[in-house]
Amino acid sequence: MFIINEQHDKMNINDKIEDPGRRECEILDNAVNAFHQVTGFKVEKGIRQLALEAHRIDTTLLLKTEDRTVEYWVEIKTTLTDTVVGRFAHQIEDHPGKWLVITRHVPQQLAKRLRDLNIQFMDTVGNAYINDPPIFIFIQGNKPQRPFLPIVEEGLLGRAGLHVVFALLCKRELLNATYRDIATNTQVALGTVAGVMKDLATQGYLVDVNEDQRRFIRKKELLDKWITAYAEKLRPKKLLGRYKATKPDFWQQAEITHLDAQWGGEVAAYRLTRYLKPEIVTIYTRKPFNHLILDLKLRQDKNGDVEVRERFWKFENPDFDKTIVPTLLVYADLLATGDARNIETAKQLYNDYLQRLIEQD
Repeated sequence: MFIINEQHDKMNINDKIEDPGRRECEILDNAVNAFHQVTGFKVEKGIRQLALEAHRIDTTLLLKTEDRTVEYWVEIKTTLTDTVVGRFAHQIEDHPGKWLVITRHVPQQLAKRLRDLNIQFMDTVGNAYINDPPIFIFIQGNKPQRPFLPIVEEGLLGRAGLHVVFALLCKRELLNATYRDIATNTQVALGTVAGVMKDLATQGYLVDVNEDQRRFIRKKELLDKWITAYAEKLRPKKLLGRYKATKPDFWQQAEITHLDAQWGGEVAAYRLTRYLKPEIVTIYTRKPFNHLILDLKLRQDKNGDVEVRERFWKFENPDFDKTIVPTLLVYADLLATGDARNIETAKQLYNDYLQRLIEQD
């Protein structure tokens, strides 16, 4: 057994690498070197870019001890967030095996969450979790000498681009609509729509079937990218305020569609699955929303369990329940919380609803 809890600076790596492939190689090399320096274990890189059914494995690693060699399937992530962790937990469930996630830096709180979910990891500053008896390694608390710069990605992954991709994924007929119609439904500029459509085609997510028809390909990969970028860039900007309700279970009887609002997050998940008992109530609406606050008898409270978020789309929910936001957004909100019970419910939503969305042409 090997357990370390450290609070000191470690290695410094180049934060800004423009080419994603080169960036991943840099992260992998630094993580392997840091792991060896801290633990003394030898790690060898294996085969790159293996195919596992419909999923690509970035590379394999061989962890060598005196009496055994363990092979891991590796996912390399530039940045690790609650949403990325949730998606990775689903991936491990779908494809059981010895998985290992490698990233630039795993903060202490996230390291504990990964351990609780039994997701093994290494980072470039020497933090790691390996649980393969009799090998047990848990190293947390190592920090980079200076904060890592965020990887700036605009276009289809910028805030306005996320509006457009969300609409195209949720409302299938918009894919073949005019750019002006897409702009109207997503509340972004016409030029932004044109730029996003060009990016989708350039990056291999969108193809022209003929003059009047477009089609998504690699939709699952696009959906994963959207979910991750949404949690990092768009979701924090859409919080309008937190509130406290007079009655904690008000959401069970309240009607809000006439207030130009819909349920999101845990309440929407409960209505879809009847599985998750909501602890946080999420409402999506448009500004101004004073009438909503008055009607529901909410009072402002920065620690309240009711969150009001801005609705950033204009199309009607294409799903069967018009009282809730599109299922893709429910799923993304659940993963963004990092809560284990929400991650489990999100998996059920994915299997019951989003899988069909991905399989559509």
